[in-house]
Amino acid sequence: MGFNNLEEIRIFNQVVLSKGFSAASEILRIPTNIVSRKVAALENQLGVKLLNRTTRKISLTSEGDLLFNRSIELLQHFDSLAQELSKTQTDICGTIRIAVRTTTVEFGLLDAITHLLTEHSSLEIQLIVSDTPRDIVGEGIDLALLIGELPDSLLVAKKIGEVVFCLCAAPKYLAASTSITTPEQLTHYNYILPWQKKLDFRLSLRHKNGDITQITPQSRFQSNDVRTRAAAVYAGLGVGALPIAEVKKKAEEGKLVRVLPDYTLPFISVWCVKAKEKKDDPRLRLIEDALIKVVAKMGSADLFK
Repeated sequence: MGFNNLEEIRIFNQVVLSKGFSAASEILRIPTNIVSRKVAALENQLGVKLLNRTTRKISLTSEGDLLFNRSIELLQHFDSLAQELSKTQTDICGTIRIAVRTTTVEFGLLDAITHLLTEHSSLEIQLIVSDTPRDIVGEGIDLALLIGELPDSLLVAKKIGEVVFCLCAAPKYLAASTSITTPEQLTHYNYILPWQKKLDFRLSLRHKNGDITQITPQSRFQSNDVRTRAAAVYAGLGVGALPIAEVKKKAEEGKLVRVLPDYTLPFISVWCVKAKEKKDDPRLRLIEDALIKVVAKMGSADLFK
């Protein structure tokens, strides 16, 4: 086995990470039959069986497990060497796959990506926009933006800021009511809730002095999609939570009213996450820098005054 087997080993590793040939072919952007052929060629070259194949799933043989675990670090070293030889620290190129939340796109991420693609003509960016959890390793994602608690994993995580959501409503929803001055009064209003299976939702509110108050709001509308919940707030269906920067801007335009201005939801940590072998990739540092600026625009703790 020599340098000519590196491509086959990479393909084999992606099959393992993606838990299947079809999923790996989508990430590698090559036909499934070629993926299968490359893995078979690697097995023939080594003279061992690397994968147990069934119609439903694959599993590693003892030899396959050994190759996978040993080759991950070796390929990382080859990649680092290739970057040094080709000076990719100054010539940013190749494909980067990024996963972000929907709200991120609305606060300037595409402007940042446009700038990077303009500056680096050999760079390609694949952007996955979703509010559902992603399989970062299995889907071949180079960098992901996570909000809230981190999953228990071997991924490398870097905290890049905090976002703040505050309460708001459309002026027409509050027009016929008295002003809301305490968190307890919220229980008399319809609250736009994230859809969830548990029924005992508790809304935590953080006072500017740091004290936390919990209430159980009533809700006649729930949705699993963050922008649908935002649209419901704008439509006048009830009180909801939006990024503080958005609320401040829309309040100035007369489209929203800030509710309980001395309160926000608890601050939410924002993380950039990547696989360990990607931790020194200079291209991802550029994306991280762009995401830090975007997160600040979304509504950082500094805006809560």
